[in-house]
Formats: sequence, structure tokens, C-alpha cells
Amino acid sequence: MEEAFPWRDWQRIAFGGLGWTPAIFWASSLTEFTLAVKGKAEANGAKKSVAPPSDEEMDELIKKYGG
Repeated sequence: MEEAFPWRDWQRIAFGGLGWTPAIFWASSLTEFTLAVKGKAEANGAKKSVAPPSDEEMDELIKKYGG
């Protein structure tokens, strides 16, 4: 069975961590969301620890979850 997309985890980050409204969350693209999370982390002193997904990995995510 294929694992469901972790919408609630992403919403928790968007609403709690980023302070987004549901309208902003649902209107944002995957790229906008990941850049916002990265920007918030960097603004709070986090250092880059994980490389961003490659183009091929992004293609797979989009194929799996839609885009």
C-alpha cells in the first residue's frame, strides 16, 4: 500500500511554524513552501544540513503526489 502524503505534518509547519493561513498554504506551490521553510529556518540560525531535492527527485515527487 502506498503511503499517503503527510498533509497534516505540512499544515502543522505552515500554520504553526510559518504563521500561514489555510488560504496561503493551499495557494502555495511545493517550491514556495520549501523555500519558506528554508528561509524561516535560516532566519532562526539553522544551518543547511540537507541538500534540496534534485530535479529528478522533484519529478518523482510530482509524479507521485501531483503538482
